[in-house]
Amino acid sequence: MSLLEHRYRRVLRLLPAFYRAEREEEMAATFMEMSGDVPDDVNARPSWGEIASVVALSVRLRLGAVRDRPRSFAWGEAVRLAALLGLAYQAVYGVLVAADVLSALRIAATPFAGAPESFERLMALRDLGSALCAVVAFTAIMRARPRLAKVAALLGTAPLLAYQAIALVLPGPAGDGLWTEAGRMVVTAAPVIALLLGFHRDVTPPRRSWWLTLAPPATGLMMLAWAEVWLALRLYESEWLALWLDLDGTAIAALVVGSAFAMARGPAPSRALGLSIAGLLLLLSRLSLLIDLYGSATGDIATVVATQCVLLTVLAGALAAVGLRSLPGAGAATLT
Repeated sequence: MSLLEHRYRRVLRLLPAFYRAEREEEMAATFMEMSGDVPDDVNARPSWGEIASVVALSVRLRLGAVRDRPRSFAWGEAVRLAALLGLAYQAVYGVLVAADVLSALRIAATPFAGAPESFERLMALRDLGSALCAVVAFTAIMRARPRLAKVAALLGTAPLLAYQAIALVLPGPAGDGLWTEAGRMVVTAAPVIALLLGFHRDVTPPRRSWWLTLAPPATGLMMLAWAEVWLALRLYESEWLALWLDLDGTAIAALVVGSAFAMARGPAPSRALGLSIAGLLLLLSRLSLLIDLYGSATGDIATVVATQCVLLTVLAGALAAVGLRSLPGAGAATLT
């Protein structure tokens, strides 16, 4: 075996074992035929394009479509469910941010929106654009438009991730804390990554109903209405209640209820694993907040956040155990 062929076979190890058993020899021979007779002293290596093609194929095989092996299909459905839940979260957040920005833009030179042509105004317009992109991305994937969803998600998250990276490197006025910013980066990026990986070219997403599609934006509007009641009744004085009624707290409650309904329908591995991934993302968000609050928060705030972290840990762990236990065997036949 030549050095180049050895390196090609190392790259092919990225593929699942069942696929390598069927196609490794054929693929290695094809790569070697395309590269020609290259002596070892040239120190030839697979091109980045060839490596990228193998990585893309590996992702498609491991996160399978409906006609793939049941195990890879279950993992694919879990990642796609996590993407939908993450994008729904971002859509709700997008509505809240868009309302704040539009309200601030009506008032000249507010601290939030800034004066015209100021850096603050530019950041406000960035937030508004990202918020609208989040709503478009969720709506597009729910209506079976994965390409539009991916473009909107990337356009919406790229400026946010860039700013969060700056706040992570230079904590202080730009951010809320090192761990909080790191958690936000993961929570922002993870649903987009799941969208890109899970909804690959072999997957045909179903077109879901408009009432499901509009549920997250409607939830954002209801939270805005609730904020007025919140202010009128001075409920913001209760710190523990604020942590249960903010976006993360509401998402935790929704995840608990949704998990109970999902498990009542049967231990489908894709549902359990997808909900577990969503729970881990919420846990990361709350845990990073708890770390940054350590030593500076009152006892009530720390207790509530710690309670939420314990609840999410138990829930995500239980869902993961159910999902992994009910996964089809690795040798299960391909669906027909």
